[in-house]
Amino acid sequence: MSREGPPAGRTTRRGGAAVRPGWTAGGEAAREATFQRLQSLAVEVGPVDAGTPGGHELSSGFRSVDDELAALVYDSMADTELLASVRSGGRHARQLTFEAPQVTLEIEVSSGRRLVGQVVPPQAAVVELRHRSGTTPVATDELGCFHVREMPDGPVSFRCCPSGGEAHSVATSWIAL
Repeated sequence: MSREGPPAGRTTRRGGAAVRPGWTAGGEAAREATFQRLQSLAVEVGPVDAGTPGGHELSSGFRSVDDELAALVYDSMADTELLASVRSGGRHARQLTFEAPQVTLEIEVSSGRRLVGQVVPPQAAVVELRHRSGTTPVATDELGCFHVREMPDGPVSFRCCPSGGEAHSVATSWIAL
């Protein structure tokens, strides 16, 4: 990387002192081309029309300001030992774990697109499976377990709404299953 710095007037601040990024001339050109392409994509797509089916949910990201974000902490697709067993004819289910401060969602999706899950700690809740076509609410049983017979195609997200008044609802990021 070049230490000559960016074009005149372009600096960043780190710890209160001005720092010049070490972009080479080719790197700066690539960076600008990337930003121009992103801008053109945003203009091509445009805003989501709230009048289209599901448009208001897509434009808001399906997340309420009151929801806590449940972070993905485990995905069996990233587990190299498990992937080795799949290649050798082992399990064919994908396991996901999402954690938030007060609740954990453990989810397993079989190769037949059937989903089983559990809210931990076990509690009465409604788990909303959010997808392109809308939302599918599923109530948990006394052990916090729930299931969906057939998963929709495309990316999905989960929102857990505990029945107890003291717990906050949590929502996951979107994930392709």
